[in-house]
Amino acid sequence: MTNTPRTSRILAIWLSLFAATGAVADEPARPDVDVTEYAPKGDSFRGCTHLLFRDNLELVTTGKRFHFRRAGETAFRESPLIMFDDAHAVVFNVRDQLFYATDTANHRLFSFRDPASGDIERSVTTLAGVKLDRPHDIVVDADGWLYALNPNKAEVIRFRGFGDQESVLDLSQQLGSYSRALTVVGKTLYVVGSSAGKIVEVDNFERREYRVHSSFGKRRDAVAGSWQTTGLVLNDVDFYQGDWYATSYFCPTYSQQTDSNEKKFLRFKTWKDFETGNWEDLSHLLPRDLVPYYLTPHDDSLYVATFSHEAQNQPGRIYRVARRPTN
Repeated sequence: MTNTPRTSRILAIWLSLFAATGAVADEPARPDVDVTEYAPKGDSFRGCTHLLFRDNLELVTTGKRFHFRRAGETAFRESPLIMFDDAHAVVFNVRDQLFYATDTANHRLFSFRDPASGDIERSVTTLAGVKLDRPHDIVVDADGWLYALNPNKAEVIRFRGFGDQESVLDLSQQLGSYSRALTVVGKTLYVVGSSAGKIVEVDNFERREYRVHSSFGKRRDAVAGSWQTTGLVLNDVDFYQGDWYATSYFCPTYSQQTDSNEKKFLRFKTWKDFETGNWEDLSHLLPRDLVPYYLTPHDDSLYVATFSHEAQNQPGRIYRVARRPTN
């Protein structure tokens, strides 16, 4: 079609109308959440992977140490607890009033009563007859069951306490070579198959009943990568105010010179959306080149632990995701 002065004027009018409504905008629509830096103020944690809230206590897992603060305190203090290495997560068990933590590099779990004390209650290297091998995550459900994860074989170990009603669920055939996280929503346990880009929803642990959700666009099994080279390499998923959120281990080292910030932090409504790629990319709300790791819903917010894979000592922070108030 010849571009006459009249058609040029019509085209200009249509473009101005689309621009006014944002239809031709390059940037995505502004999401209904704000992300702000939460902790620590004016500094960074080293190897930050997890934040736990327990009553008036906040406890951050940072590899070789814990950092904690109580209600009314601004700064975090370093816990005197030592003798562990590359800890990834910690949970509080109401039944015995103990904290349980992963001592990943030492292939064990341990318990303690107070992060302000240097005393460890007990540690184990075997549960349910299974030798612990770089245990990554540990969670507790509403019925007081504890769950720990052996990542290399996707072995989920359930127990009431060390030596109490221990059993294991082997998901190695479903979840590929590496699994990083466990999540409890309500009374349902979810197992995060990182390298496979899959989530196992456990309907009944005792009867070994579960469903597998496979992520859209998965390209290959990998422990880290980028959206373009691997598809999702999940660090964690969790549920917050009606939506699922997911993080992936994307960083420059493993990206093969592609964009490691694309789709590292996603939001979706249903598992069907997860499987079809009907998700919202929130990655631009987080700093570039930081790896978003474990997620912690608490009160009216969602907290994201982050760290730098490339930088020495892996500096990182906790970021807070909160719904924007509606007028």
